[in-house]
Amino acid sequence: MASQTKLPSLTRNALLNSMRTVSSLLFPLITFPYVSRILGAENIGKINYSQSIVSYFALFAGLGITNYAIREGAKIKRDQESLTRFVQQIFTINIISSAIAYVAFFVTVAVIPNLHAYLVLLFIQCLTIGFTTLGVEWLYSIFEDYLYISVRTILVQVVSLILMFALVHKPSDYIIYAAISVFATSAANIWGFFYSRRYAKLALTRAPQARRHFSPIMTLFMNNVATAIYSNAGTTFVGAMLGNVQVGLYSVAMKVYVIIRQAINSLTGVSMPRLSYLSTNDPKGYLRLLNKLFNAVIVVCLPAAVLVFALSRPIVLIISGPKYIEAVPMLEIIAFALAFTAPGVFLMNGILIPLRREKKVVISTASGAAINIVIYALGIRAFGAPAACVSIVVAECTVFSLALCFSWDQVRQLRLGASIMHAVAGCLLVLLCNAVFARTVRFDNVFMDFAVRGTTYAVVYAATLLALRDESALFFLKKLLPRKG
Repeated sequence: MASQTKLPSLTRNALLNSMRTVSSLLFPLITFPYVSRILGAENIGKINYSQSIVSYFALFAGLGITNYAIREGAKIKRDQESLTRFVQQIFTINIISSAIAYVAFFVTVAVIPNLHAYLVLLFIQCLTIGFTTLGVEWLYSIFEDYLYISVRTILVQVVSLILMFALVHKPSDYIIYAAISVFATSAANIWGFFYSRRYAKLALTRAPQARRHFSPIMTLFMNNVATAIYSNAGTTFVGAMLGNVQVGLYSVAMKVYVIIRQAINSLTGVSMPRLSYLSTNDPKGYLRLLNKLFNAVIVVCLPAAVLVFALSRPIVLIISGPKYIEAVPMLEIIAFALAFTAPGVFLMNGILIPLRREKKVVISTASGAAINIVIYALGIRAFGAPAACVSIVVAECTVFSLALCFSWDQVRQLRLGASIMHAVAGCLLVLLCNAVFARTVRFDNVFMDFAVRGTTYAVVYAATLLALRDESALFFLKKLLPRKG
């Protein structure tokens, strides 16, 4: 078994997790401009629609196991016997839930005629359910082994990229592209199953103690259900009401949003095991780390929203080409959700879940999902796919607001005012620069447009933070600069 005495640097973990996330995001970011032109909006719509169906069953298979296992496992990881017993119990529960999910999936596909046109795609994409269960990534998160997680992900993504360019050449290759996408997300999990023995003996147990784990797992599962509703249901609603072409356009905006959201969340996602441990063993250390991380979230998420809004046109044109130009206003709308999603996720993963307030998490996400569904039902048919983007913004704002209320006793002990003012000042200057560019400069080349304006906006924002002596910006700068001697 690996040594469990020394905790790795959170900064190192954040960088590794960011590399892993970036590699996972680069795969669709590099491939999507290619496949969207090769396959066309209709075939992209088919792939995303079938994936949205599979995602519901994958959601059930996963229950709320990941967050629960990380939270509870982080607190007992120094006790090898207790940890192994806990890991086997959670793995057994996950195998059972995955088996039930597969049965429900095949029954659903068999009895709903509208899904028969997507049979091949559905059967290929459903493989991710089993592979995710076998991957036990939550085990490596417990021990903060982000080096292993990052290396395996990057290697698989590189192989997947080679396969995509080698095998996808015409519209009818959309089935092959779907299979490669499954490989990109699942191959690393097979690797992970065999690597797990480094930390614990992974095996089924006849005594999973499901009753003991059931309540918190199901509570966190309800949170995942609510999150999936306002994250994935838009694709399902748009597909059912407007057709595959609109799904393809909506998917472009959603893909950019998801990429940026995951990139931001990866910076703090590594902190949940540490925060869970500190919340019990070192309350003062918990608050210090919470303060540092929340300030970092603020100075990153606000400019992300502004930059995506300002650069939405070149982003869409670079990723998908002029045929998807109608996705630009959708991306302009959904960009504002980035200002709420990262802080909301951090409040839940950094405060509510470590402090065992998972019921408050469910209330937050369920409220966002309820509002989301109402807007979907009333707005999509009347206003089209942009209504689904508005719904995402409203839902994320709702979730953040409620999570803030439920965690206010901890948040009020933090020092966040300076970071908020610094981030707002930087964003206002970026918007001013954007207005100047709109009036004075026209770029004929979309890549030049993105490079010049993107670099200018990033420099303006970073310079503003440094001029205001923002603590998070100075910390990042210190980490980037080489050490003397």
